[in-house]
Amino acid sequence: MPSSIPFVNIYLFNIAQSVIAIFLAGSFLKRDKKLDTAEVIYVRPMSNADYIVGKTWGIMKVFVSLNIVALLIAGFIHVFASESPFALFPYFFYLLTLSIPSLIFVLGLSFVVMSFIRNQAVTFVIMLGFIGVTLFYLGNAEHGAFDFFALTVPNMFSDVLGHTNLLPYLIQRFTFLFLGMGLLTFTIAMVNRLPLHPKKNILLNALGCIILIIGIGCGFMYYARFDHIDNQRKLYSERYKKYSNFDKAHLLNQEIIFSQNNNTITVSSHVKVQNRNHQEIDKIVFYLNPSLQVEKITRQGEDVPYERDAQVIIVEHKLRPYESLELDIAYNGSIDENICYLDITDEEYYDTQTGSSILRFGKRYAFVQDQFTLLTPECLWYPSTFPPVNPEAPYNIRKNFSNYTLKVIHPDNRTILSQGMPSQSGDTTLFQNNEQLSGISLAIGDYEKKSILVDSVQIELYNFKGHDFYSEIFPNMPDTLAGLLQDVKSEYELRKGRKYPYSKFIMVETPISYAGYVRNWKGNSEQTQPEMVFLPEFATTLPSSNFKFAKKRMAEWGRNDPRGGGMEDIDVEMNVVRDFVRRVLLSEETYQSEGNTFVNMFSREWSGTSKLNKYDVSSMYFNYAGSIYSQNFPIIDIVMNTMLKQEESSQGRHFFRMFSGMGDDQRAAAYLNGRSFEQAVLDNTLSTEVFYEMMKLKGIYLRNYINSRLSANEFKSFMADFMKRYPFQEINFTRLNSEFIRKYHFNLMDFIPSWYTINSTPRFIVKGIDADQIEIGDYTKYIVKFKIYNPTKVEGIISVNIEEGGGMFPGGPRGRRGRAAQMEEKPAKNYIIEPQKYKEIRILCDERPSSLTINTNISQNLPSSIMHSFAKVTTTTTDSTTGIFDTDAALFTFNPKEITVDNEDPGFRIIESNQKNKLQSLFKKESEDKYKHLNFWMPPSRWTATIGPNYYGDYINSAMYKKSGSGSNKAEWTTQIQIPGFYEVFVYTSELPMMGWRRRGGEEKKTQYYTVKHDDGEEEISVETGRGRQGWMTLGSFYFSQGEAKITLSDKGSESNQIIFADAVKWVYTNNNK
Repeated sequence: MPSSIPFVNIYLFNIAQSVIAIFLAGSFLKRDKKLDTAEVIYVRPMSNADYIVGKTWGIMKVFVSLNIVALLIAGFIHVFASESPFALFPYFFYLLTLSIPSLIFVLGLSFVVMSFIRNQAVTFVIMLGFIGVTLFYLGNAEHGAFDFFALTVPNMFSDVLGHTNLLPYLIQRFTFLFLGMGLLTFTIAMVNRLPLHPKKNILLNALGCIILIIGIGCGFMYYARFDHIDNQRKLYSERYKKYSNFDKAHLLNQEIIFSQNNNTITVSSHVKVQNRNHQEIDKIVFYLNPSLQVEKITRQGEDVPYERDAQVIIVEHKLRPYESLELDIAYNGSIDENICYLDITDEEYYDTQTGSSILRFGKRYAFVQDQFTLLTPECLWYPSTFPPVNPEAPYNIRKNFSNYTLKVIHPDNRTILSQGMPSQSGDTTLFQNNEQLSGISLAIGDYEKKSILVDSVQIELYNFKGHDFYSEIFPNMPDTLAGLLQDVKSEYELRKGRKYPYSKFIMVETPISYAGYVRNWKGNSEQTQPEMVFLPEFATTLPSSNFKFAKKRMAEWGRNDPRGGGMEDIDVEMNVVRDFVRRVLLSEETYQSEGNTFVNMFSREWSGTSKLNKYDVSSMYFNYAGSIYSQNFPIIDIVMNTMLKQEESSQGRHFFRMFSGMGDDQRAAAYLNGRSFEQAVLDNTLSTEVFYEMMKLKGIYLRNYINSRLSANEFKSFMADFMKRYPFQEINFTRLNSEFIRKYHFNLMDFIPSWYTINSTPRFIVKGIDADQIEIGDYTKYIVKFKIYNPTKVEGIISVNIEEGGGMFPGGPRGRRGRAAQMEEKPAKNYIIEPQKYKEIRILCDERPSSLTINTNISQNLPSSIMHSFAKVTTTTTDSTTGIFDTDAALFTFNPKEITVDNEDPGFRIIESNQKNKLQSLFKKESEDKYKHLNFWMPPSRWTATIGPNYYGDYINSAMYKKSGSGSNKAEWTTQIQIPGFYEVFVYTSELPMMGWRRRGGEEKKTQYYTVKHDDGEEEISVETGRGRQGWMTLGSFYFSQGEAKITLSDKGSESNQIIFADAVKWVYTNNNK
């Protein structure tokens, strides 16, 4: 963005100058206090006002000069070393509105504090504390009302519409400008220099009070704006609740005639509605933006009586069951954006931060301006009969598929975009849709168009004029783009099992402040509409949008390819475009960093999380293509769509997420152990990401249950055929289930009620994972086997995947491709494990197995997937039986000759000597999760729990880890020996997952130091860990008498910054020959 560089420059300088200004202010007053006794010798013909103003002006001149120098340097970098477009105005704007008010405020406050306390050191500490509190705590309080730096107030410029938050921002800045001026005025009266005439003191104090009152008034105006928004949102939510129980009519057709004059729209809507209820309705309810004034509602030219209650219009007319009615509704006015996103929590609604970025773009949900117009169904710009949101029960919402025709009258030459095929006649553009839609959108702007035909779909890209920054980066793409997009589209549709249902696909650039949210009940954000995707200005916040850097990196990867040869320019460009399309449009999630970029940089602590992707186009294939409705299970439509979107070949994603501590999927599973899915649907405290993971878990659980009766391809084909027969309409779940029973003699209602209401989850303990070679005729095959125990009182489903052919370590590039291909051919096998049952599972493989993955789905297991690698298969068998069988409990019962103590067991404890940094704890918010992500680069200095598939555990695969230290922090395992004798002692060690992005060339071996306490004393044993040292490692054989046995791990390592793992210890009895 053009304003990014000047803003970052002032952002950093503003903080630095405030600290220095505090010191200077205190220093000047202290120095002048020493000179007070010499006032009779040094005649100074100036008043206190001249003196204080002069001091302030002197400091300001220095800092303003430094500001200008810094901005000149930034401008030089901006013009000659940056890809960002240059604009001069933001440089002056940020200097005058961001830097100077902060400087005046901090000087005024410092002078007043120094005048009261009269101690420079104390003043300096107090003011530094105030700055720290502002930066870490007050910044987000009351929407930035107390943030004199304005770091949390949206303050960026759109290249199309200018400042994204101008009036509120200026009010906030005037608040601190006047507060600072008022405090400086008080300082003149308070300074202990020359006595003032009493009248002057009164005058100065009165003037200071007036200026302070003006500043406080500005602050109140700033706060009142948000209070008004809160009140409006509350009012609109109450109106939705008030009319939620009214029987609704279905909107069959709507013809809209739209025109715009400045910030006002004038619309005429002809609607046809039908009563599809089984009883008569005496009132027809419509919903329309509350700022749009209804002129009249007529039927065949005659006025129809109606009432208006905020966004609700109640038409006084009765409709018998399945009777239809046509009405004309004329209205005009502006758009009140406060009607949007009433189901979003206040915290998320007002959060203006994007990831860890310091740039605050603001949030707009609709635009009606001369330069640009954008209206989506969320803002209720046309009448609808179904509410777009249900704040009380968000998932109890229905979709209304209607036939839309839109006629836009616009005299200028701006581009008009909407769903449907456009036709132009004079100043009127007509859009007619062949499909029934759940809603339509309208965008009007000064656009440039690029289009291409791909597989009979017209793909169009509209960017604002002058914003084509990408064409020169991809000079070789025009001739190959169609083929590339064809391949990407075909691959995506093959994975999803659906065809794109529309005849065109439009990508539209929008101002940077346009915002939206992915809502689980809807399955998408407002950025994704039927046929249309709204992308941010200059692709600013999109992943992989720095195309020049991406090309450079791709070319470097090509040069480093061990196969040699590098990449041609066209291959580089194609790979960059393919990666961008997949990550932006075809990915359900996107990674988002957290915290503050500069804080993360200096602390070297980076964290992030997966967020749902606002631009994921899968909703066009599923959510917008049809709907399944159930009154008893209102969540069924979104769960079915979420389930069908999921792909079998997502193991790589699972692998990386398993090292991220308690992820959202684990939180979702933990929630369901004690509460039902039905309760979760009504729980508004659940985050969007956690509930989305819960829907995926429940959807996959339902799919796996179905797939335990019929194949995955059969079910996917059934659903695709069903939705193809009933496209773009709402279908009752009863019809789907009836057709399912008719075809497969399988009633989904035998399972779904308990699936919806069950409030406990199973846990699985897996033992004896092994593989045998077997000869079957002339072929060599393999049997993978393991035993599993479900000790709970509820049944569960496990899904088993086996990778064959000796693939690489999970997560490696070849392993990912091999796994994806194999899982398409061999989908997961699903097994139902009954309560308190011991089972053995045997699976036949055509090739040598390299790894086994057992997904426990919804369970108490952490992580949910159990992974095992087969280094080699050395045993043979003649038993070719496969399937699932009952087995005995021998492997799962306590054996006094083989005792294991895990870090989750009572026999484990940690011993720490170092105390937590209290100052750090004030400013660093601790995570509530017990299990943290594995931090490779900056291991914690304290023992920290983490989970992952490479750790040992019965049903919680976890370990404690920390950075190597002096040896004073220890981990200890204790057990009771029942049979005296020699025991071989093993420790479970874990190698770090070798992701290519983390380290090249393998991992060096490290050393951990254990102390074994046995009958002959204590002995320190060193164990090599690292690459290739995964699993049980022996410490040696020792004699233990009956009683307590203890193993201690020191945090001493073989090198600094080494990761020390404390996992499990095992004593295995060998003999009693002492």
